Parts: sequence; C-alpha cells; structure tokens
Amino acid sequence: MSITINSNPPSGSTAQDDLWHVATSTASASTDMKYIFEVYVGGSKKLSVRQFPEPSNGKGYFNAGATVRNSITFNWFEPLGTAYVYQPNVSGEMGVQYEIRVGDEVNGIAALNQASATTQVFNYIAPLFKRRTIGISAKLNKWLTNRPNYANTKLGENLYIPFYTNTSLNLKCSTYNESNNLIATASGSTTAVTNGFVQMNIGSSAISTNLGITINDSVKYYEVWFNSFDKIRVNIVCNPKYEPINIHFMNSWGMWDSLRFDLVSKLNLNVERKSYEQRDYRFNGNSVDYKSASNRYYEGATNYSNKATYTYKLTADALTDDEYTWMADIITSPQILMEIDGYFYPVTLTDNNYEFSKNVFNKLKPLELTFNMNQTRYSQLR
Repeated sequence: MSITINSNPPSGSTAQDDLWHVATSTASASTDMKYIFEVYVGGSKKLSVRQFPEPSNGKGYFNAGATVRNSITFNWFEPLGTAYVYQPNVSGEMGVQYEIRVGDEVNGIAALNQASATTQVFNYIAPLFKRRTIGISAKLNKWLTNRPNYANTKLGENLYIPFYTNTSLNLKCSTYNESNNLIATASGSTTAVTNGFVQMNIGSSAISTNLGITINDSVKYYEVWFNSFDKIRVNIVCNPKYEPINIHFMNSWGMWDSLRFDLVSKLNLNVERKSYEQRDYRFNGNSVDYKSASNRYYEGATNYSNKATYTYKLTADALTDDEYTWMADIITSPQILMEIDGYFYPVTLTDNNYEFSKNVFNKLKPLELTFNMNQTRYSQLR
C-alpha cells in the first residue's frame, strides 16, 4: 500500500477559507479502507480524522481549514506610539505553517504518515470577487490595506497602517507646505523584516521621532513610503470643530488600520433598573404617616440595582467611493479599538448592514457607525 498526495492548497492561501488536501491510496478499492488525515502545527498534533474514500474515484478529500484557523492568535497588536510597531510572525499571528500527514487503515490495521506535505497559510479574508484567485501575493511590497493611499490626521495622533514585503525596508518621509512646496525629506536606517509583515504607525509624532523630521503647523501634508514603493499621503487637519475620535481595527488582511471620525460623536447611556414595591407609609401609634418629620416622603419602591451600558455613535467626514469600499473592513473586523485621551478601549460594532455608497447615486455623505463600549457599570447596590 502507498499514498500519493495529489494536491494541497496553493502557497499564500488564506486560513479563513477552505484548505483542501486530496490524496490517493493504492488500497482505496478495499471495502473497509479509510484514509487517515492528521494535522500538525508546530510539531503538535491538532487533529486525526478517519474517513472513507469518495465513492466515485476512491480519493480522499480533507478540508483542514477549521483546524488550522484555531491556531491563529489575535493578541499580538499593541497600540504603540513608535513608527515600527511590531513584526508579527507567521507561526500563529499573521499566518500558520502546518503539516498534513496522510495514511490509511485497512482491515483495522492503520499505517500512518505514508505521505506528508507542509503548507503556509495567512490570516486574511477571502475576497467576495475573484475568490481563490487574488491572494496575499497581490500585496507584495505594498501597504497591506484596502484604504486609498491617503489619510487625514491631526498632529500627534496615531495612524496605523501595515506593510508586506520580501526585502529590507528604508522608511522615508517628505513634508510640504501650504503652497505644496517641498519643505524637507528624511530617510531612516535599513530595517530587516524577518517574516515579511510590519505594522507601522505613520502618525506625525511617530514619524518625527523615528526620522528626525519636523512635522508641525507649517506642514500641510507629508508623504511616507519605503524604498521606492508606493507613497501614502497624510493630510494635516487643524482646528476641527468637533473633538475627533480615532478607531483602530484589524483589516481584511489581518493587520491594523486607523480611521478618524471627526464629525459629531454622541455617547449614549442605557440603564436597566431593578426594583421592588413596598408600602409608602408607616404606622405611628394612632396615625399612619406618609412622610417623616422632616417632610421626606417614604419610598413606594426600592431601586436596588441599576445596570448601565454605553454606546458611542461616531460620524466620519464624507467619504469617497474608494474609502467606502475600504470601510467594509471595519464592518467585518473581529477586533476594534476606540482611542480616547490616549487610552484604547475594545469595542463592538453594532451595525450589521453596510452599503457600499457611491458618489454617483448618493453624493458624498458622512459615515455613521455605532459602537458598543463593552463597559458595564452598576450603581450603589441597595
């Protein structure tokens, strides 16, 4: 008996989709034959499955997707103020390398690991269109985001954006004044990117500190790029009418983006009360009193518990078509942080429906989203 692995998921596949492995055994014609598929991650066995051959052709078809996805972790991101925030690994953070081992069982006798293959997959979402056609390779040596190559920010704010590469990187920045004339250009030292992924913060403070370039009120915008790759333009927004709130979220490529909500923001409080009724009078000898000697009336109900939850409704300035396409990432994001006064709060988006708005039929319109603050507060328990 022997096993042949006919096909494996292609290089660069996503762990968030089906991961099919197809194998053939010379014993597939045996009546009680079963394929044995084993999944190993980091040398540790995660799953062992026995299954009968496909009746039409005797082959074994195994989807490792669900098992591999369980090995992805989501706790690597810390919202640092440095330009180079973090380089996630591909052994659980931005991807997983796993081994599939295939054997068979005939007449109750198992022969394990007759053929094996190693596959590297990544933590991005399969696209709606061109599924299994467009992969992570489409973003090589590009900003790993669906946002347009521009952003708006205030001086001192954090602006997170990732990059994917297969080479060492040299961070560069140019600043421009109100007349769109070049003020200065700076270049940093060469940085090795071990696993190809680097989470960046290109906010003004982070870039200034890293490159020693001045970004202040005299700067209209600045451009940031690596080597000779695509530039991203960062527009400086001054003196906003409303206090802006920044949302940072895991995008569809598995790394972190930032969006600035700079219009009206409304914090809402919802209270769930629990109480019990009681008599609102007291017996006092020959009389019945409804109030004390100091004219305080007795309670007809005792409110013994108040549970408060909060939501925040945020409004972003009018977005372009490309920005509305990018913003679908926040709707599907599994992790969202709301930054307020330098603190980062995990929140949950309450909106479940999203329209890919276009200027041709909706004109430019603001984006309104509501976030559950995931914070519960209780009043004094009585």
